Amino acid sequence: MPSIRWLALTLFVALAVAVEDLSEEVLIGWKGETYDAGLDKLPKNPDAAKNEEAIKDIEAKAKAALEAEETDAGADAAKASAGSSGTAATRAEPWIETISWNPRAFIHHNFLTPEEADHLVGIGSKRVSRSMVVDAQTGQTKLDDIRTSFGAAFGRGEDPVIAEIEERVAEWTHLPPEHQEPMQILRYVDGQKYGAHWDWFDDPVHHAAYVAEGNRYATVVLYLSDVEYGGETNLPLADPIDPVSQSPKGMSPCASQWGISVKPKKGDALLFFDMDIMGGVGDRRTLHTACPAIRGTKWTATKWIHNKPYMGKYDPLHAAARCADTSPDCGALVAAGECEKNMARMVGATGICRASCHDCKQCAAGDILCERYNMKSLVRARAMRAASASGASAGAGIKAAAGGRAAR
Repeated sequence: MPSIRWLALTLFVALAVAVEDLSEEVLIGWKGETYDAGLDKLPKNPDAAKNEEAIKDIEAKAKAALEAEETDAGADAAKASAGSSGTAATRAEPWIETISWNPRAFIHHNFLTPEEADHLVGIGSKRVSRSMVVDAQTGQTKLDDIRTSFGAAFGRGEDPVIAEIEERVAEWTHLPPEHQEPMQILRYVDGQKYGAHWDWFDDPVHHAAYVAEGNRYATVVLYLSDVEYGGETNLPLADPIDPVSQSPKGMSPCASQWGISVKPKKGDALLFFDMDIMGGVGDRRTLHTACPAIRGTKWTATKWIHNKPYMGKYDPLHAAARCADTSPDCGALVAAGECEKNMARMVGATGICRASCHDCKQCAAGDILCERYNMKSLVRARAMRAASASGASAGAGIKAAAGGRAAR
């Protein structure tokens, strides 16, 4: 039977291995609290003396990894202040916050990059028109004072950026991408709003029209801009997990009276499930309001997700993972160093020279792992690693200099 020290050693090895690869985020939302294995408090075992060197080696590696994490954080801050024209674009750490279990509601902080949000706004600003509602009696669309925003629809997988976002929405919600409706973008300004409503349907008109493709099972709201005042999403019937911490100051009157309110923050995403877990009955606690945008312009993009496939088969991953050039000038651009100098144009989901910049891999048909690999920009990843290595070297130099001064 293994000794207590051997069991503790096994646990500590697993922890150390997890810490070593700090670039791989295993549990998104976990904030990285440290754990003390308590090895020094275990009773001495003469049979385990030969493991002391192994334990010391593990502790040294864990310590070095944590120091590297601190150095990387400093490098990230330096990169953010240096701008993104010639370096990899920075992105705040994504993490998930549970805000209610009744209804089930979550915020995915930093779900979108600033560039992705700007991309959607750039397209939507050329298309928006006054938003409509569906008449529950006739099934016809009409203008109504309950909804005063301006909106537009994007085609599913309309471009690689939209396709990649739709793929990530499917991964986060654990709902197939073919259950998604096309993305709807909305603009609110000068007090525009969408009054209290449900996203799921229970009227005869909608049931007759949508029964073949199910009902709306979940809603994802992507916040594409910050709003100076107002524009919150209010769920008046929701039960907060922590009423004190979930009642921040500075909310508009619409958002400060009932339930839970989510303040728009560029890049964040709100998910709530409109129906019970089996997708059979609508959850009336998902009643929600888009509060008036009092100061500033609010941009959002909404994904409604059905409990059945909607509009047929859809595979956003294939579109998001394309590895091709779209410009005839890629040879000259690559020779001029534009792959690293102008990443926003050259690489990534909308890059015009992904293949020539070696920003992706050519995937065989049906190779899902390869396609998932291509959702990330290899050029940006290399730039980030180079910047981190440079920051680590600078940090080591500073520590060495400080140590020299202390010695003197």
